[in-house]
This record gives sequence, C-alpha cells and structure tokens, in this order.
Amino acid sequence: MRRNGQLIAADIQGHIEQVRAIAQHEGLSQSCLERIEKAERVVPKMQATIEFVSGYVGQQIHQLDLTQPASFAMHAKLIPSYYLDRVAQTRTVRDGTPLRELAARLRAPLFEPGGVLRES
Repeated sequence: MRRNGQLIAADIQGHIEQVRAIAQHEGLSQSCLERIEKAERVVPKMQATIEFVSGYVGQQIHQLDLTQPASFAMHAKLIPSYYLDRVAQTRTVRDGTPLRELAARLRAPLFEPGGVLRES
C-alpha cells in the first residue's frame, strides 16, 4: 500500500507513544526516556524527507510516460523491492536473506510473461 509522509509520521508517532508508555510502566532509566524524546524530535524531519523523496521519485517516473499499471508497479513493487535489497546489504547474510527473497518475490511477476514491465 502506498503511503505518504504524513501517514508514516503519524504511525511512527503512535509507536513512539507506545514505547514511551511501556518504558515508563517498566521504570526504565531517564536516559532511556531521553532517547525516546530524541527519536520523537526527528519525526517531522523524517516526514519532510519522505515527502521530498516521494515527490522526486514521482516526477522521475512521470517523465517516463508509463501506462498507469506500469507506473503503479514501479511505485508499489519495483522501487520497494530495490530498497529491500539495499537494506539486506546492511545485514548479515542470514538476516538479509528474507529481505532479498521478499524483494525477488515482489519483482518476479512484473517481468514474467504478461507482467506490466515485461518487454514485448
């Protein structure tokens, strides 16, 4: 599901509030609570970054003049699959394998016969 920066930031904020409540309930240290506050302060910058990157990617894809199904496939499947590959590269082989497998599963149908990104 495609999501915008505002929705993602709201979800992150919700998770931060849950973590804060758990940390307070468990009596974690002041240092821990300060780290939660620090994470909360970067959420607006994260939202702005997500919105900027999303807009830039949208412009680049628009310039390709793709059909609506191909454009959707790029946004919803192809680009996320490559992000998963990049994240997998930062993990151990064992931890990265499920991410690489998911990335391959997202891409495969796009290039199979009848797939929206398969060349004729």
